[in-house]
Amino acid sequence: MESPSSPAPATPPATGDDCFAMKKWQFKLRKPSPAIHSARQWRVVQSAKPQRRMRDHDAPIMSTAHQLHAHEPSRDAMSPCSGSLNKTMCTQDVEQTVQNCDWISTLPDDILIKILSLLTVSDAAMTDCLSTRWRHLWKNVDCLIFDLYSLRMPESEICYYHQKPCLRKAQVTKFVRKTNGFLRNHYGNRIKEFTIRFPLTSVNASELDHWIRFAASASTEKLCLDFYDKNRSSCLDIFPDEPYNFILSPFSNGRGCQLGELTLSNCSLGTTPENLSGFACLHFLKLSRVSLADAAVSNIISSCCALRSLIIEFCDQLFHLTITCSQLLNLNVEFCNDLSSVCIHADNLDKFAYKGHNVNIEYKYAPFLDIIRVYFTEMDECPLDFISALPKLPKLETLILQCPAPVQVPRALRHTFRFTNLKMIVFFLLKSWKECICSLAYLLKAAPLLEYFGVHGFSKLKEQPNELNMTWPEDLTFARLHIIVIKGFSGEPELMELLYFLLRRAPALKSLQVETRAYEPFFVRKEKHKSEDQERCRYATEMASTHLAPKVPSTVAFSIT
Repeated sequence: MESPSSPAPATPPATGDDCFAMKKWQFKLRKPSPAIHSARQWRVVQSAKPQRRMRDHDAPIMSTAHQLHAHEPSRDAMSPCSGSLNKTMCTQDVEQTVQNCDWISTLPDDILIKILSLLTVSDAAMTDCLSTRWRHLWKNVDCLIFDLYSLRMPESEICYYHQKPCLRKAQVTKFVRKTNGFLRNHYGNRIKEFTIRFPLTSVNASELDHWIRFAASASTEKLCLDFYDKNRSSCLDIFPDEPYNFILSPFSNGRGCQLGELTLSNCSLGTTPENLSGFACLHFLKLSRVSLADAAVSNIISSCCALRSLIIEFCDQLFHLTITCSQLLNLNVEFCNDLSSVCIHADNLDKFAYKGHNVNIEYKYAPFLDIIRVYFTEMDECPLDFISALPKLPKLETLILQCPAPVQVPRALRHTFRFTNLKMIVFFLLKSWKECICSLAYLLKAAPLLEYFGVHGFSKLKEQPNELNMTWPEDLTFARLHIIVIKGFSGEPELMELLYFLLRRAPALKSLQVETRAYEPFFVRKEKHKSEDQERCRYATEMASTHLAPKVPSTVAFSIT
């Protein structure tokens, strides 16, 4: 029998799996102790750094390894302590292998590329230095967004462009250099999103032309070019550079082009080529602050045979807008100052929104139009006149109107025929209506199917309210009205009277929501004192809690926020 002081020669532990890396192990002899069995006198000491705890999800690997080593009788028959020793060595080896195994690098390329596409281009490119496995993976990412954040450029310096022209020139040069560097190394495979968000002008036309050609050749699905300088509106325009002229020639040949979404901001469009087959798959088009003629818009839209959504905003050079597209579903025209008329030929249109001044509308056939939003800004204009100029609307169910001035009852009665099939009505009131608030009740009377009614107020209550002489319509019951929402509530007496009237005439009402937070459109928003708004909210909450809450039936869910 072997003495404890003369141990058998030690051998490195066998893992039983060729894929595990072998490490050097040292076996040191501990002093004999009568309290410890001779089989426990061996101690395995690893020469590497102390190992960390094994993760929970690696436990199955350890269990499998133990089962593999449990079926090796040759090792168990070596000596009384060999089974325990081999088990200990196996555990050490597998645990160390689990720690050192790079699980994420074993994933397929397509999964790793999807993960890298969720990062910014700068972060994705930094993985190039990890190992040879990652060296060129980022060059296949399908989401390329170039802006201050993704290129790690200080956003605070943008605010000083108009004060320091040299700083602007340096930032533009830096942005162009970084973008060119990324695109030069990218493989240019099929790209899902390509975005440039930086204030560039015609001075950088050569670089922008190259980037657009790169996007077209890479079969980009979503292209966004936003050159709008958000700080220019608050400062003097000391950079008279002309906007960049977007080139359409890369899209004249639609071979391999998969462009589905196109967004252009703060640029110009010249003459359009006759063949724009590259826009055949385009289903979303947004033109914001784009200088273009009426004919250019018509030619582009006519080439988009699959167009579903069209947004045109702040295009001041448009006069007579003609939209012809049989597949168009959503149309938004917003704040085109020189626009005088809009002619629509879209039989399948179901959503239409207009913001700005009153224009002539030509729309002969609207069988599926069910949502209309009209926001007027001029004080002498009424959105009801705009609605009446539309053709028959048999499917119209939702109507959202912004009224810059009060509407008298006789004028409202002339437009009640538009409210027959409405289920949802929302009014934005820019001024206090006082007694004219009865006009809303007469309009609601013409909507027997009404289910949702909302009022967004923007008036301020500065004086103690006086009693109002209201004349409400008689023999009126809102049998289907379930929800009433009042936003921007300031405790106006006319809104209080309107709510009293609706509570008496809406037996099926289920929810009444009153919100005191100010809802103001951006073109009338002003910097207000925080304490003043808090005082208004406290007054509005007190008025609703004291005078309105006692009159709300117990079956109605009433909330004040």
